[in-house]
Amino acid sequence: MANNGSSQHFHSLGETFQCLWDGEYAGLHCNDLIFGYNTSNHLRDHHGIRGSDDLLILCRFLSCNTMVKKESLARHVQATHLGIRYPCNTCNQLFTRIYNLEVHQRSCP
Repeated sequence: MANNGSSQHFHSLGETFQCLWDGEYAGLHCNDLIFGYNTSNHLRDHHGIRGSDDLLILCRFLSCNTMVKKESLARHVQATHLGIRYPCNTCNQLFTRIYNLEVHQRSCP
């Protein structure tokens, strides 16, 4: 999904973020510091997100409560909760998926 607002602030995979995955008790979060590129490993190793890629998982980041497939959970957290975007170096459009950026760059002037 592209965003034409080139003046908007965005984050990158190399930044450090606070994990706000809800714990067992209401109002308590994980609070670990993680790099954006390590989201998937953190979810697996610290929150027990395991199973087949088609397994439906309830996103507990800030009580989001969105159901997503396990294979999409890290990307969902990165795009929706961490604000990670991939900018086009030519026109400054922002994308939530690196694949969409790569497709866009093939035809960007």
